[in-house]
Amino acid sequence: MSTLDVRMNDSIRTICSLQGGKLRFLESTSNMVTVASQEAYQIPNKFRKLIDMYIYSGSGSSSDTIYSPEMIFDPTRWKVIKQYKLGEQDVPYFTYVENQRFMIQPIPATTGNLITLRGRLNVRNLGIADYTTGSVVSIANGGTAVVGTGTTWTADMVGRYIQFTQTSAANGGDGFWYEIGSYTSATSIGLTKPYEGTSIAAGTCAYTIGQVPVIPEAYQPAIEYRTTALYWQNQNDLTRAKTYWMLYDGGNEAGFSKEYGGLISQMLATEGETEEGSYIPPFASSSNLPQVPYYQPYQNASGLT
Repeated sequence: MSTLDVRMNDSIRTICSLQGGKLRFLESTSNMVTVASQEAYQIPNKFRKLIDMYIYSGSGSSSDTIYSPEMIFDPTRWKVIKQYKLGEQDVPYFTYVENQRFMIQPIPATTGNLITLRGRLNVRNLGIADYTTGSVVSIANGGTAVVGTGTTWTADMVGRYIQFTQTSAANGGDGFWYEIGSYTSATSIGLTKPYEGTSIAAGTCAYTIGQVPVIPEAYQPAIEYRTTALYWQNQNDLTRAKTYWMLYDGGNEAGFSKEYGGLISQMLATEGETEEGSYIPPFASSSNLPQVPYYQPYQNASGLT
């Protein structure tokens, strides 16, 4: 891995560590099932921290009862719970994390009950070149099955993203990125969520498979800003370095400011919202009225004062 790749991956991890890593885009879910008489389960590698879980009384149908076991953080309390010897049953009361595993008490009595985990994502290094060989011949609107021709797709592409090239011609994609969730063969893969573009049938749509940072697309330039700032700082060109530090976070990390600015300030403000921000309504071209944000006085959705 080149020095540039190392710095870019370091920048991604640094951004994902802001606010203690408690950023909405770092949260995800994963499913597994209970195993009869099994107390401990491995936390998926995709998670660096388990936040919450809920367990169904069955395979996840709408008629199932949903249980939310209490997460125990005190090892002494967990030891006491185990001493009670609650036995086996399918109503979970408690869960405890230890050595990248979570344990359930009482121990599940049935195999196949759905467990849904919510956790904060691990950040993987990026460095694999994009793959564009062949073309896509089939993907239906609302579907997840992708069929290619002249492709050599592999199982390790699961977890990467595919973009169907957008064109004005027939059998073009929508230009958005979709996560690859499954691999069937060298010419057949599946998406984790339905394709929203126009169906491609018997076409030859160009595509790109690549690694995508977990950081939302609007804020991905921050990765380049920080990486470039580090480069110029290493070259002892502090004037250029400062320019990119200011674009990155207003110079906070480099010590030029005590407050966040730049693109990182925008990211933290947006990711801190819990409701829609203020709205600036459109005006007729003949109107000379100032554009005043339309929102209730008690709203402060931006997170800024």
